[in-house]
Amino acid sequence: MKKIGLFLSARADEGGMFQYSQAVLAALLILPSDQYSLTIAYAAPVWREHLTNDVYSSLPLHLGKLTNWLTMIPAFLPVSSHRRWDRSFVTQISGWADDLSRQACDLWVFPRQEVWSALFPHPVLAAVHDLMHRYEPHFPETSSFGRSRYRDAYLCSLCQNAGGILVDSEMGRRHVAESYGTRPERLFVLPYIAPAYLAEAKERELQDDVESRFQLPPKYVFYPAQFWKHKNHLRLIQAMAHLKKIVPDVCLVLAGSKKHGYQTLLREVERLGLEGRVRFAGYVPEAEMAEFYRRARALILPTLFGPTNIPPLEAFALGCPVAVSGIYGMPEQVGEAGILFDPYSVEDIAGSIRRLWIDDELCQHLRDKGKARAGAWGPAEFANRLHGIVRQLTHGNN
Repeated sequence: MKKIGLFLSARADEGGMFQYSQAVLAALLILPSDQYSLTIAYAAPVWREHLTNDVYSSLPLHLGKLTNWLTMIPAFLPVSSHRRWDRSFVTQISGWADDLSRQACDLWVFPRQEVWSALFPHPVLAAVHDLMHRYEPHFPETSSFGRSRYRDAYLCSLCQNAGGILVDSEMGRRHVAESYGTRPERLFVLPYIAPAYLAEAKERELQDDVESRFQLPPKYVFYPAQFWKHKNHLRLIQAMAHLKKIVPDVCLVLAGSKKHGYQTLLREVERLGLEGRVRFAGYVPEAEMAEFYRRARALILPTLFGPTNIPPLEAFALGCPVAVSGIYGMPEQVGEAGILFDPYSVEDIAGSIRRLWIDDELCQHLRDKGKARAGAWGPAEFANRLHGIVRQLTHGNN
């Protein structure tokens, strides 16, 4: 009997990392009970509502702010000093590390990309979701306040020492290998799946009040994303201005908390005279998000980050046509189920929106392709692949 530990620290407001953590949790819960036992340690209180089963043991953790600040120290030491801090450093500053050590797990799984996965002094299978601090270093969200050096410090240690690294795509595998020299046999591709809440949403009746509460237009293209610079909202809004005379009825709905670059984008909408054409829905809870996809003409995803992203998978599952940035691992992710465009070209973004807006046959073709793609890779396939990875790391090739 092998004992597996799962470390849950993602918060609900972390979007993709929280959803991916939920997928990993669901997969590990169905490990063969005659071969594995499961211990779940959680540092974010939100996980309490997800941990209601009695087939595993659970352990609440308390990661204080002082502990989090101390983990940044290795980032500002010479590279040769990093090894003095990893593996043993966490046990010196964190009482919870002793609690986890007493669980005597054969493998700890870290679905969130975080420093603890590098510092934990036990066998680890950890996710590395992206290395955009290396490939897109000019964005402040990846480089300001020493973020880039901090990430490199712990990711270098993690990718050299962990038993296994989970990546989202072949592009993600290549990024980790060329950035940190990780051996190929320790890199495992585990693509994202659509979040579990969509399966529940499919079974609910359509919520008739969503349209009125969020003031949704009868026809719109949709982009759910926080207003970070790398999400490329500015070019998207400029593309809407480009379409103003060509497709006079086109409308864009943006979902995301009204922070980060929201005020800048709002002023740009006003400057370009796009009030009414570009609508800010604000934060949309999971319970309503499925309706936004169902009612949308299409998803438009001009992000400048990768390798892959979760919104196209949400759209596939709910029959929403997709147009995405043709960069990094996104062509691999969408295949023939989406339109690819150059996210640095306002004209190319506008052209993709126009095609989707006026071509009913194209939209139906993309719906069919998307649903087929969603059916080919879902929770069962995700769980089977993760089980195989865990088996390989705990039992070798036997």
